[in-house]
Amino acid sequence: MKKVLFATTALVATAGVAAADVTFGGYGRFGIIHVEGAPNETTITSRFRLQIDATAESDSGIVFGARARIQQDNDGIAGDANLVGEDASSISGIYRSDRFENGINGVRFFARSGGLEVGVGNIFGAIDSMPGMYPVELGLTGLSYDYILNGAGAFSSTYDSDGNGAAGRNGVEIMYSMGDLSAHLSYQELDTVPGNGIMDGDRIEGYIAYTFSGWTVALGLQDSDIASDTELALTVGGSVGIADLTFGYADNGTQGDAFAITAAFDVGAATRVTVVVLDQENYADTVYGVGVNHDLGGGTSIRGGIQNNNAGNTVADLGVRFNF
Repeated sequence: MKKVLFATTALVATAGVAAADVTFGGYGRFGIIHVEGAPNETTITSRFRLQIDATAESDSGIVFGARARIQQDNDGIAGDANLVGEDASSISGIYRSDRFENGINGVRFFARSGGLEVGVGNIFGAIDSMPGMYPVELGLTGLSYDYILNGAGAFSSTYDSDGNGAAGRNGVEIMYSMGDLSAHLSYQELDTVPGNGIMDGDRIEGYIAYTFSGWTVALGLQDSDIASDTELALTVGGSVGIADLTFGYADNGTQGDAFAITAAFDVGAATRVTVVVLDQENYADTVYGVGVNHDLGGGTSIRGGIQNNNAGNTVADLGVRFNF
């Protein structure tokens, strides 16, 4: 992460401004990905993400801030999808219509004091950000995150890295932490009937988590107008010997129950191995996979993974990631 402090004439002249800063960070990744059964089974994959965090602190110690991302993926919309060579860049042979990638995503604004934070706009979402929901990231790309209990945010509110500005997502959330206890409550309006021009549904979700003796237990609940959303999620995570373990269960509404186990452990000083298994009632097959992350130092790494996805097809990737 790189931090840049902006001190303008107006800022210096304004009495009562305790601190203000803008932080830039993110990562780039590139490599190859293989998806069994796709129109282009093996192709190049890439992503560039620049994250901007801006904060200012009042005299009373309240921190106000915002987060935005600029992100480009090789399978996002690129304007004219009929240009020669464009289809070959997409994993599926067609571009994802949910990736606008025309600038900055929807912004998350917040106010924070001590252990209490209130966020609005492109919120994190309680279920999606509860401890144990994303215990590992498999391979270079995450391999579609089929091993995540809530469908990697598909069944709950989630922060959207490539939505089109403020029109993309809007919600409100309250987060609180004190010692080993943390809690999160969020609300988001939903458009359950596409094309009718109104927001006709909502999600209310929350979690509470507690850490004791090196283990974290988290319970999440959600009331949603989407029948296939997660209704309950429970995770337990901790370490046994050299392995970091996470056990999870989710009631995903009409999609049925999901059970997951993940493990991560170090092999030598620079290599970390991850293992994932998830069984969900409506999936065609059990999800399982293995990933390897070899640290090259300086924020760079070689990453790769292989997974049997929820359709029973083999997916794999290999490439380089650099954080900045």
